[in-house]
Amino acid sequence: MMLSLTQSLLNDASLGHRLQQREVSRFTPEDIRVAISELVAQDRMDLADALVAAGLSLYPDSEDILAIAALLAEVHGDWSSADSLLDKILYLQGDKATATVWQHKVRVQRCLCDPAGALKASQMGLRMHPADPTLLSEQQLLQDLLDAAQIFAPSPTQQ
Repeated sequence: MMLSLTQSLLNDASLGHRLQQREVSRFTPEDIRVAISELVAQDRMDLADALVAAGLSLYPDSEDILAIAALLAEVHGDWSSADSLLDKILYLQGDKATATVWQHKVRVQRCLCDPAGALKASQMGLRMHPADPTLLSEQQLLQDLLDAAQIFAPSPTQQ
C-alpha cells in the first residue's frame, strides 16, 4: 500500500528529512491539495508551506494548487501573494470563474486597503453571478463606503 502524501511528509519530517520535489511529483495536484489541507488541519504550517511551494513549482497552472496556495496566503495575511494567485485563477477560469473566487478577490482587495479595487472585483463577479448574495452585499457596502469617503474628501476648489 502506498503511503499518502501527508503520511510520507510527516514521516520524513520526523526523521529530519527535507521535502524532495521528486517525491511530491508522483502525486496529482488534487493529492497535493488534500495533503496541504490535512497539514493545515494538523497545524503543520511549515510542511503545508513547503508543499505549496513544491506544488506551485510542479503544477504552476493547476487550479487545485493555485486555490489552496491562495487560501494559505490569506491565512498568513500575505495579501499581495493571495491577490496574484487569485488573478491567475481568474485568468485560467475565464468566464467559468466561480462566485467563491470572486468573493476571495474582494476580500483580498479589502485587506490590501483598496476599496475601489474591491468594488471593481465585486462588480466583475456580479457580471457572471448576478444573484450571488455575498457579492451583492459586498458591492453595496463598498459603494456606500466610497460614497461616504467622497462626502468627506475636500473638493478641488477647497484644496
